[in-house]
Amino acid sequence: GLRVALARLSRGDVVRGVVAGALSLLAYGLVLWAQTRGALAAVSALRETSVIFGAALGSVFLREPFGRYRILAALTIAGGILILEAA
Repeated sequence: GLRVALARLSRGDVVRGVVAGALSLLAYGLVLWAQTRGALAAVSALRETSVIFGAALGSVFLREPFGRYRILAALTIAGGILILEAA
């Protein structure tokens, strides 16, 4: 169970996990800070671009396919940002 999983972790795994957790907390804090400084709709729309970056990083580093559904999703997010920015 959990004890076996923890025993298999290397020091590098733990360091990467702590760094990823800290970066996630920092990103969340930055979003909260930006929402106090700017228009909520614009900040929320910009935050959604992380989905596009996540898909791109998965494609480049994890060799995941970037097929038509991901392209359509990226275009939909970009279109939504443009609509919100124009409003």
